[in-house]
Amino acid sequence: MTTEDKHYCIEAILLAAGESRRFNDTKQLAFVDKKPMLVGTVEMLKHAKFNSITVVLGANASNVKNVLQQLSLEPAIGVNRFPSVTAIIAHKWQQGMGASIAAGIENLAKEITHVFIGLTDQVEIRSEQCNLMVIESRKNPNKIIAAFYNGKLGAPAIFPKAYFAELALLENDKGARNILRANTTRIISIDMPEAARDIDTKKDLLTYQSKTQT
Repeated sequence: MTTEDKHYCIEAILLAAGESRRFNDTKQLAFVDKKPMLVGTVEMLKHAKFNSITVVLGANASNVKNVLQQLSLEPAIGVNRFPSVTAIIAHKWQQGMGASIAAGIENLAKEITHVFIGLTDQVEIRSEQCNLMVIESRKNPNKIIAAFYNGKLGAPAIFPKAYFAELALLENDKGARNILRANTTRIISIDMPEAARDIDTKKDLLTYQSKTQT
């Protein structure tokens, strides 16, 4: 283990607590690429360079958690080991994305120095893009690393420990957007057009499915 590894420990916080009003169903369990959306996103994160993963649940938590527990991956080979996955419930999830982020932050182990905050429905993001963000964060451990798309900064984003207290106070539906806006000089942006293509409605899902099947 290098000196850098001893001082850099990153957890991915995956937000999956919403009730998906626009989707009019349990969006986290909608099938994307032949598996529930949440399962596919967690599998993607497990192949990225995270030390641990926490999935924040809320609406339909019991059903979503049951599906998550069925998650299976091929066994790790040699020194390649998958990070652990933990599911927690944001008891104030109705307040919005900010409350889910706060719940994830409050659950962090002491050794965590950075958090990656991701969304379940950004289904075009791959582990390679997550790893690019982690690499940039390791090079600049005091900076926020954020995806840039549609002319603005947004999720996914990596925050150093210096921002944990502020993240733990979030409670509205804007997520960490205001923190990003207030710290533009402390942010390294990563162009990520794939992050713009999330699935909010069943029409979005059909569009994605038709695109991947052609």
